[in-house]
Amino acid sequence: MTRGHHRVRGTAAALAGAAFLLAGCAAGQPADTPPRTSSRTPSEASSGTSSPQPSPSAPPASDRGTAADPATWTLPLQRFRPTEAQARSIGRAEAKLVGRCMEGFGVAWEPQAELPGAGPRNMMDWRYGIHDRALSARRGYQPDAAEQARYETALRADRARPAPSADAQVLLSGTGAPGGLPPGASAEVRGGRKNGRPIPPGGCFGQARTVLGSSTRGITPLVDRLTFDSYPASLETPEVKAVFARWSACMARRGHHYAAPMDADQDPRFRPDPAGVSQQEIDTALADLACREQHQVARVWFTAERRIQEQYIRQNTARLTEDRHALDRVVRTAEATLADR
Repeated sequence: MTRGHHRVRGTAAALAGAAFLLAGCAAGQPADTPPRTSSRTPSEASSGTSSPQPSPSAPPASDRGTAADPATWTLPLQRFRPTEAQARSIGRAEAKLVGRCMEGFGVAWEPQAELPGAGPRNMMDWRYGIHDRALSARRGYQPDAAEQARYETALRADRARPAPSADAQVLLSGTGAPGGLPPGASAEVRGGRKNGRPIPPGGCFGQARTVLGSSTRGITPLVDRLTFDSYPASLETPEVKAVFARWSACMARRGHHYAAPMDADQDPRFRPDPAGVSQQEIDTALADLACREQHQVARVWFTAERRIQEQYIRQNTARLTEDRHALDRVVRTAEATLADR
């Protein structure tokens, strides 16, 4: 699974989170609550929480990162999510527990390979759009060609692996998996046992997640929802609408007509093409970058979303504190599982 940009992305509004995506890839099977994706349009989702009034306050120093590199910026809700390193550890620990469980039933199992990244480096990198002039001068809105090729090669290799047998599928997901039991499952497995042993509720993945203490690899439904909701909510703030209007006027003066930055990013003319990236796409992307930089679009947008997330945290302090403690327990359990030989 990959991160980021709509050509290859599984999420950007993160969304809801590259860390979660990485964990899912490491485990070889998605968690019970899949990561949400965003096409970066105001209409895809609505916040359920009214947008706070605009404030001129600048981001605190801890949130600023490197001014020119949004990948180094941090949104407030990220402290309630695992880091990418923690997400990998949780995913690998889950895979280890699943493997042990399957081995106990006499069935060999290998998790999905961790696919190489393509596109954004983390959940913040392209959250507000492109920002790498050197890459855009070569690739427009597309990911780096070598990264994309490595990702696609690894994905093809993973898809070429033999599918688990019907019995193994039941062992992995349990007898109550959505969609019912797969055709071809043995009578014993259909009865909830394998080699005389009972199949745990939710199968080996269910058992592993029970041991870890989370069915969503440490990201609670509340944190997931708030992280997702803050993105479309930010698009409705007065300052973001105003900076988009300034960006749009700047683009029009350069001969490109879009209402908002994500409209350029998602222009259907700019799709992956075996013939390569068109000069039109490159010219549009470079104009886009120039207008973004002139009006500090990403910084204004980030500041608005940061403020929204701060309000969400104030409104949900007790629950989020509990979620952070729960995440800490999951991380400790994952680390202990990986250390246990």
